[in-house]
Amino acid sequence: MNQQTQPEEIDIIQFFTAIGNLFKGLYRSTINFFKTIFFIFIDILLYFKKNYIVLGIGLLVGFGLSFVGNKHEELYYGQATLRTNYDAQLDLQEKVAALNSFIQKKDSVSLGKMLDIASNEAAHFKSFKLDPIINDVFLIEDYDEYLKSKDTVVYKFIEYEDFKNSIKINNRLNRYWNLKITADSPEVFSGLNQKISSLLNNDLSIAKRKENYLSFLNIKKQKLLKSLSDIDSMRSIFNRVWLEAAQKQNVPATNIVVANQNVTGPESTYNLFHERNTVLNILKSTIDKLNKYDNAVIILNSFPHQGIREHSILRNKHIKYPLYGFILVLLLLLLRDFNAYLNKYQQLKTGSS
Repeated sequence: MNQQTQPEEIDIIQFFTAIGNLFKGLYRSTINFFKTIFFIFIDILLYFKKNYIVLGIGLLVGFGLSFVGNKHEELYYGQATLRTNYDAQLDLQEKVAALNSFIQKKDSVSLGKMLDIASNEAAHFKSFKLDPIINDVFLIEDYDEYLKSKDTVVYKFIEYEDFKNSIKINNRLNRYWNLKITADSPEVFSGLNQKISSLLNNDLSIAKRKENYLSFLNIKKQKLLKSLSDIDSMRSIFNRVWLEAAQKQNVPATNIVVANQNVTGPESTYNLFHERNTVLNILKSTIDKLNKYDNAVIILNSFPHQGIREHSILRNKHIKYPLYGFILVLLLLLLRDFNAYLNKYQQLKTGSS
């Protein structure tokens, strides 16, 4: 019995010894890593101390240059949440890229034509930044709408998280965007909501898809309104029949039965109250879709009437210019030291050969 347990005890001792050595190795590696970081930090400080005069001159020169030239340009921004319809997300990205291209080329005429504004007003814009938005509040509604458009068999195969992850991976599937516009004047943001929402109106393929879908919804709306009118007419007829039957006495053909405070009559067979409520719900959903898909680009959160002033430390040229001077001098020092290292290496290589 003792001979059988002895090897097991030895194996357990070796196992715990190995674990102890593993933790000791991790501890030493962690300590060495932080030591390395600390010594690198000290070396950087020593390098700055060695060259502090030259670096200080770079700061002073940059600070002096900050007082020369044009006055500091104030920038203003406005941002809005957009939703694209009719698979227009790629078209929207292309339009925003074109707007930025005109800004880089300083082509305010073309920029003004695309936005349908005067060229002198378009010249104030500095950038258009479009970023995708992944928001559960928005995506849940789209997920529900997507499932309703599919067969019920699909429901169990497409989970919400899979739907969401597919949109994260591929921006072409995403319908929600944040558009941030920057300008040097706060006054140019007032008419942007209408301009941005009509940005894709000239796209013929989108216009065709929009026309077909809205026509379908309008026809559906008219049919639902006709159904409501017919239901109301039938109810009016039944009400008149009930009234006439109630005014007659001892007429067995009234087809009205009163028992236990329940009244049944001609209308109960058709359940018109239920039918009317169903049609009203479908009509409400159809009208909501008409509003939702009224345009290829829908503004969910509007641009402000006046631009908001941008506050950034690096926007201040009295800070930005000295920083540029410091970085420029530092790069020159590093290039000098790297050149000295190459010369020294070349000398060693020549001497060894």
